[in-house]
Amino acid sequence: MTSVYTLENHLINILTGCIASVALLAGCATTPADTDTGAVETPVAAPSHGAHMNHARPDELGRLLYGMEHSADEAMLDEIRVKGLFPGASSNEQILTMMNNMGSNYTWPASDESLRGDSGILILAHGFGDHGDQVLREQMLGTGTEVPISFAFGMSMMMSDHIQLGLDDLTDSGVRDIVVIPAVSTRHNTLKRQWDYVFALQDEPEYASVPRVSSNARLHFAKPLEDHPLVGEIIADYSAEISQNPPVEEVIIVGHGPVDAGDNQQQLDMMNNLADYVRESADYAAVHVATLQDDAPVEVRRANVNRLRELITKASEAGRNTLVVTNLLGTRMVQSSLRRDLRGLGYRFNFKGLIQHDNFIEWINASAQEKLAAIK
Repeated sequence: MTSVYTLENHLINILTGCIASVALLAGCATTPADTDTGAVETPVAAPSHGAHMNHARPDELGRLLYGMEHSADEAMLDEIRVKGLFPGASSNEQILTMMNNMGSNYTWPASDESLRGDSGILILAHGFGDHGDQVLREQMLGTGTEVPISFAFGMSMMMSDHIQLGLDDLTDSGVRDIVVIPAVSTRHNTLKRQWDYVFALQDEPEYASVPRVSSNARLHFAKPLEDHPLVGEIIADYSAEISQNPPVEEVIIVGHGPVDAGDNQQQLDMMNNLADYVRESADYAAVHVATLQDDAPVEVRRANVNRLRELITKASEAGRNTLVVTNLLGTRMVQSSLRRDLRGLGYRFNFKGLIQHDNFIEWINASAQEKLAAIK
């Protein structure tokens, strides 16, 4: 497996090779940004952000906005409530309470503030709890000694200040080209589309109409993890770690799953591509894919759990063992609820999230290389 040290050198080489071209491209006041579907203009007007922006001071670990409670006006709360994003909440006050229980949105630089560079990386992530966020950041610190890197953690449901601060952190380091990497398993979900709204890549928000971000740097948008070969290798490795005798084992790859039925089918199709890597890696009796649709209405999620339990039960009746792995980035909450869902059944479970595998950092570096190479 390629080491992180080697990947850092690859990324450094790309960045070094891009310096001359970046200097030529950096003088535009209105900065075009590339996406999967073509070039768009990033917003350049100063956004109207919350009061937190004026009082952003890092904590002892260097995190900006960490621990700050969510705040929103009535219009924003009404927007969330009307969309039914919190089915158990009947008032705006309950929505705000539930939002604050989800944790804060915050910025966490992964580079020394004295580091300067023409190109940098902004990593967007849902957040994996304090420990998971720290593990991911520590994995990037090696690359962060050579390339300015900043994280924006959080759902971005009611704010975008953390993303703006991440962009500002990079431009304050002299960065003129920023690769924005969405650390999510698929583009077919509401979080990815909310980020697209924040960057003016789509017209309507998925959650609340938060302020859009702006930057004088050129923004280059990488694709989510999806069925990238490096992810396929992770799933194959995680299956092998708990495998004992492939011919009498069935593997089930379980994903979080989006709420919308159409999005969910597209994710299942993508996960079937990941399943091909597992099928090719060993002679398993069968490889299945499933999603929980963890944020969907109770009856939808329950139906998915029942189908998953049925797969395991049928495998057992056929004299086969079941291996359960996930394409979840972290191990917080969803894995725990999944194990509760499968209580009473016989199976082996891999407890690891994608971010714990070396390939995850390799994917981030490869995504940055691909985008930065295009500006040569």
